[in-house]
Amino acid sequence: MEILIKNIKAVISGRVTETDIAISGNHFSPAGEKEYEKVIDGHGLLAVPGFIDTHIHGIGGYGTEDGTEEAILGMSKSLAKAGVTSFFPTIYTDTMERITADERAIVAAHGKEKGASIAGIHIEGPFISPNRIGAQNPLGRLEPSKEAMDTMLASGEGLIKEMTIAPELPGVEEIVKIARNKGIILSMGHTDATYDEAMKGMDIGIRHTTHLFNAMSALKHRNPGVVGCALLNDAMSVEIIGDGKHVHPDIVKYVINTKGKDRTVIITDSLRPTMQDEGILTANGVEVMMGDGLWVTKGKPDLIQGSALTMHKAFVNLVSWGVPIDTASYITSTSAAKLYELSDRGEIRPGFRADLVVMDMNLGIKFTVINGEIVCGMTN
Repeated sequence: MEILIKNIKAVISGRVTETDIAISGNHFSPAGEKEYEKVIDGHGLLAVPGFIDTHIHGIGGYGTEDGTEEAILGMSKSLAKAGVTSFFPTIYTDTMERITADERAIVAAHGKEKGASIAGIHIEGPFISPNRIGAQNPLGRLEPSKEAMDTMLASGEGLIKEMTIAPELPGVEEIVKIARNKGIILSMGHTDATYDEAMKGMDIGIRHTTHLFNAMSALKHRNPGVVGCALLNDAMSVEIIGDGKHVHPDIVKYVINTKGKDRTVIITDSLRPTMQDEGILTANGVEVMMGDGLWVTKGKPDLIQGSALTMHKAFVNLVSWGVPIDTASYITSTSAAKLYELSDRGEIRPGFRADLVVMDMNLGIKFTVINGEIVCGMTN
């Protein structure tokens, strides 16, 4: 479809500007004097590149732990409502049988999405520290092994884009070599590494961090830990949960300023019941309830299970914390596209995939465009 959005404020080339946005088929094109099938008045609206969530377990009552194609496609449709145009369904550490079943479900769903596009798989483990399990299944934790890695690679059929790993574990060097050969980003997470161990991990090629500050060795003045390694070294990039609960808003802003927008990726780490309208609320088989903006174990409010965040809410949070709109847009879309080499998306630019979130000036979503199609919101 040929679409023209006229006189809209948009984040283009790193700044907010008033412009016309043209879409031809599934990509952005130069706006020109031609006939368009749909012309939208963009006055009073704001357009940003579609959000990219590279760490999400579930949403809308659907989760990767369901292990079904239907669940992954349900996530895709729910994510579009929150402005997400690309995502990495993220698999928990669990038994190898469960991990590979979840991978196969994602592979089966790939290419059939009616909402956000599956841009890769993120496996959160299973080579993680027994001391930093968090909400993962300890029965699925493994020491690094080529056999386990080969099994996951076979089930992922080339879709694995990221794996969370503890750099202090024996045998990690072989996993790094395999991942590098397959183009997989390895990310320090669920790790109890000392600063020296984290630095060694960085030196051999583990240069991203999973939900910075959470489930990793903390920054201390005598042992800076994984957090110190991430903050002190330009080679390291970070993902951070943008809910203001897992990490204080002022620390989020500090990280953005310290690491810079190219090395900062905002994620949700959202769980299955986020945006769920009805039914029993569960996350990875555990019944949960809402507690201070987080999913906590039902009946045990001190036991946090994870995030109830959406990428749209993360964007709104960032702006409300004083982060400029152009920077908030960059770290909820563009930085992820660059880090994971999703070279056809993450910017409003002719030739790029037409992935777009259009909001009113109060930052409420009006509609989402994915691959050139208006998939939710405005339809006429």
